[in-house]
Parts: sequence; C-alpha cells; structure tokens
Amino acid sequence: MPRPRIHDQSNILDAVERVIARDGVLTLGAVAKEAGVSKATVLYEHTSKRDLLAALVARTIKADNAFNASCEAQFAGELDAPLLGRIEAAKRMQWVSGGNAAVLGLISALMQDEALRGEFRANQEKLRAGLIEAAADARTTRLAWLALEGFKFQQHMDLVAWSEAERAEILDDITTLARTGTLIGENSSD
Repeated sequence: MPRPRIHDQSNILDAVERVIARDGVLTLGAVAKEAGVSKATVLYEHTSKRDLLAALVARTIKADNAFNASCEAQFAGELDAPLLGRIEAAKRMQWVSGGNAAVLGLISALMQDEALRGEFRANQEKLRAGLIEAAADARTTRLAWLALEGFKFQQHMDLVAWSEAERAEILDDITTLARTGTLIGENSSD
C-alpha cells in the first residue's frame, strides 16, 4: 500500500490568506498557484473551499488563543489577567500596511459560512466568559475589551492609519481603563 503524501498545510493555508487578501475571493486554482502546488494537492487534504476555510478558521483561532495565553502569563495571579494579556498581545502585534491577511481570510470565511461563524462565536463566548470571570469589575472589563477589539479591527483591516505613537497611546489608555475603570489619571489633561 502506498504511503500517503504529507503536504505542508501551513503553506497551503498561508496561500489561502494571501489569495483572499489579494483577490477578495477564494478559488482553489488561485490557492494552488500561490502555494506552488497542484490543485489536486490542495484538495488532497481539503476536499472543498469550505474545508479550506474551516481549516483556516481553526488555525487562526488556535494561534490567536495561544499568543494571547502566552502574553497573559506575565499577569498570572492579577485581576483582569486575561484582559491585560490581550492588551499586551496587541502591543506586541506587528501591524502591517494593507491589512492583516489572516484576519481578512478569517472575515471572508466567516461571512461565507454560518457554521464557521458558530465556531468563532463559541470561541468569543468562551473568551468573554473568561474575561468576566477574572474581572475586577465586569462592566469596566467588558468596555475595555470592546475598545481593544475595535482598535484591533481597525488595525487589521487597515481602516485608520494610526501612527506608532498613537497606537501606543491608545493601548496605554485601554490598559488604564482596564486597571482603574477610568481614563482620567494623575497625568491626564482631561
């Protein structure tokens, strides 16, 4: 019996992201060309476009959760550790001009498939529950999380050209909100 071929799935999923970011639409032929493999190779592990998108969603969620967990570790034992970890992750994020291909791919996948939105929704609900459970104040945590996610969305979609200084200031403000429940502090001119 012949041994099954192992293909570089990261390369194929990276190609999916690039194709979606570049073309705004996903075709198997474009993915194969971008990955430098045949269409049959793409279909060897992923039997359809939907299957490719599902793999992309799963990979993106897993990578995001792992990165945020690693950033959260430095806040272990503190109230709001999950939220502070997510803010730290945003501070460490390298923002790219033209939008984040992984996020653009994720959004495209989610727009095309309710079941995939369900998987993402379940992950977001689990995240929300963890943030609230660890919160010093649930309302403040919820507001800071929404501010953070809105900021990240703008950055990932390349909707606003924030300078590095503005990015740092915004993330510092979200941190202040998360820790104190207000943006008005000793050094504020507000």
